[in-house]
Amino acid sequence: MKSRKRLASCIAIAAAVSVLAACGGGSSVGSAGKDGDLKGSRLVFVNYGGSSMEAAQKGWLEPFSKQTGVQFATDSPSDPAKVKAMVDSGNTTWDIIDLAPGAGRAGCGTLFEKRPKDFDLSAMQQKYIGDDCGIPIFVTNVQVVYNSEKYGDNPPTSSADFLNVKKFPGKRIFLNYVEGQVEPILMTAGVTQDKMYPIDWSKMKQVANTLGNEMTPQDSVAAATQALESGDYGMCLCYAGSLVAAKANGAKFGELWDKTYVAWDSLYAIKGSKNQSAQWKFLQYVATEKGQAPFYQYSPYLTPFTNPPAVPDQFKPFLPEAHKSEIKETLTYDPRYWANNLDDGITKWTQIMSG
Repeated sequence: MKSRKRLASCIAIAAAVSVLAACGGGSSVGSAGKDGDLKGSRLVFVNYGGSSMEAAQKGWLEPFSKQTGVQFATDSPSDPAKVKAMVDSGNTTWDIIDLAPGAGRAGCGTLFEKRPKDFDLSAMQQKYIGDDCGIPIFVTNVQVVYNSEKYGDNPPTSSADFLNVKKFPGKRIFLNYVEGQVEPILMTAGVTQDKMYPIDWSKMKQVANTLGNEMTPQDSVAAATQALESGDYGMCLCYAGSLVAAKANGAKFGELWDKTYVAWDSLYAIKGSKNQSAQWKFLQYVATEKGQAPFYQYSPYLTPFTNPPAVPDQFKPFLPEAHKSEIKETLTYDPRYWANNLDDGITKWTQIMSG
């Protein structure tokens, strides 16, 4: 099995959920404020990169900057260990970060500010609000994608074929993040929702042994997208954003919709920001349907809102709604599990990925 040198970054994430000194309640900075007060402010926005960063820039950052005068810099990928180092040193250089809500929940109140008391999340579906810090954003789905040129007239027909490297040889692509990636992998091995948590690491080890040298974790969303575009893969557990970006650049692939995995991200205000007023004004902006909606014109995800915006026609084929008749099972991410088990999960994932 291939050892991944950059797994050290993944290991470090465990430190992000260690307990820091208590910091009290929510931020004293209210979510209200005049836009004119924000001119000259600068925020650093961080997510996992790739198509989601492009959509965030066009859908959120640029419109908010035009409205308020706030300037943005961006960075990627999201890394809770780097956040912890910033907070510990008292030198926070990132302001807002996109995370899986398990990691966010674990650092809520220590690494991340709690929402102000007047913060309005009334437009959101309650099931996506998992802690006192995060602002839910896009809802994503993962299913098995295969290289249609490679397999030609004999393509895989079910998610279980992801593990059949004898009949379907080729690299198996997935992101090198334990949270939100081990679940779809185990999904292909037949693990159902009621058996998913706690994670069966012995089962995951068996899967890794089955995949052998074909197991090819990717360090970023952009790297996964590039693998799709290059054709140097057999199958992928890919996010819809990667599929749309890769298809636009000529990638040929097919999708298997018998099983799908659904998760979501949240935005967090990092403690120690030098621009807290702009920080919370932006997050309140994204917490509204009007503010968040433009993102979905650029990337194929569902929204956490009770009344979601219309999905552009070109994105509909990449979303579960268009495949209801094919989907036999949907598995759903559990942020509460990961908030309590991320340290252990990262350790075990790293051991398995290292071979």
